[in-house]
Amino acid sequence: MQYSILVYAVFKLYLILNIYQQAHYQFKLYLKHFLINLLFYDLFPLVVLILGVLHNEFIVVLICSIYLCLFGLFYFISRVRLKFTKRILRGVLLCIPYLGIGFIPYVGPYLLLFIEFAIIPVLLLERGISKGLNVPYIKQAKRKLANYKGTVIAITGSFGKTSTKVLLNQALNLFSPTIATPKSYNTELGISRFVNESTDLNVFDHMILEFGASHKNDIRYLKKMKAPDVAFVTGIGYMHVETFGNLENIIAEKMSLLEGTRVAVLNFECSYIRQYTIPFNIHIISYGLHYGRYQARNIVGQEFDFYKEETKLGHFKTSLVGTHQLLNLTGILAYLCEFGYDLEILERAALAFQTEKNRLELKKMASYLVLDDSFNSNYEGFLEALNILKFHKGKRVLLTPGMVELGKYKKELFSNLVEYIATSADIIILTGYYQTISVYKKLKSYNKEVYLVRNFMEGYHLFLTLSGVYKNSMLLIENDVPDLYRVGLI
Repeated sequence: MQYSILVYAVFKLYLILNIYQQAHYQFKLYLKHFLINLLFYDLFPLVVLILGVLHNEFIVVLICSIYLCLFGLFYFISRVRLKFTKRILRGVLLCIPYLGIGFIPYVGPYLLLFIEFAIIPVLLLERGISKGLNVPYIKQAKRKLANYKGTVIAITGSFGKTSTKVLLNQALNLFSPTIATPKSYNTELGISRFVNESTDLNVFDHMILEFGASHKNDIRYLKKMKAPDVAFVTGIGYMHVETFGNLENIIAEKMSLLEGTRVAVLNFECSYIRQYTIPFNIHIISYGLHYGRYQARNIVGQEFDFYKEETKLGHFKTSLVGTHQLLNLTGILAYLCEFGYDLEILERAALAFQTEKNRLELKKMASYLVLDDSFNSNYEGFLEALNILKFHKGKRVLLTPGMVELGKYKKELFSNLVEYIATSADIIILTGYYQTISVYKKLKSYNKEVYLVRNFMEGYHLFLTLSGVYKNSMLLIENDVPDLYRVGLI
């Protein structure tokens, strides 16, 4: 029985490290996941272990051992696979000797059974080692940034920051060499990696840094790496409200980027930004669709007129999908126009601008369209994507696991979201039982065609079956909640 417990613990260790990684190595989220899932992860194995230990018959012990090993195999069923980074490999090496406690009589097997909690001292040790190793790495990046002579542009916001960064990088490179952090490298370590892997930063006139913030003072730590000359705030919403506590803390954190900068480019379409009182002098460049000094007006599909107050400055045709992507582009045009960049060059180049993959990316298949917004995880972006789906001529299908991290606002926002879904989609495919069951029940009350599936692949295969029946359909893939938020294996 001891050996089967050891096998079970090894399998479970994969799950533990996976969840720890998905929680960004934060113990609060890690513990929350395992406490919520305590009965699912540990009740059946505990019953089987007690039965196998207390029963002396060989056949019973054998059956219990096989069952325990097979149950452990289920821990490999995950949508997000574990990435074997240096940090995870360090964790594995530290955990290997720890598995030996399974051979301690009486106590050992039960410690391995509840290894997700028993392993915490080892994870704390790994965290301390990693923190110590990261200090010189971050200091190296800070030294390189201190020697940078060009203009530093920092972009933050609850949504739109990565898309704005990508578009701004393309626009500025039309005029002078510009470099930007790749993907979602928006943490202290991510920015350090970007800086340390770059050779001579001073060959670039502009450096664009994306600043992510999920806790209070995150922006302050990022600004210590390199104080920006220009600050973009793309929008403020309910992202990470669980970790911030309330919306007021989110607003204060995002707007703290402005302090110490020369120029701020602000999305005035967002009322939280528009109504925020800035307690210091700074050059404000405001933009929006209905508010702000610079505006995108007369939007028709993927085209719009660009205005400065009441003066039309140009007409832009793009390949961007959705009004909020046009809004992001408007902010970039506002900044460039304010500092005298040639708008005619931008007009000619705008059609070639592309956003990051999986952010409202329209993909044309043989007999259907896919609107891939799987990287999105914010409320406002979800509504925008639904608005695009709503006006599709054929069958409209939504595939989503819903939203997370809405905290105390969850009930109110979910209620609004369900109404939008009900009016925008003909068929709704929800992935994961526990996080979507409330949405499922509400949508059923609207007499909608709703399906509940275990994971994304099952949902996508269901859509492919449906698309054979409904030609010219559009599938909106909205959000991709990691396994950190899954409760159980469904």
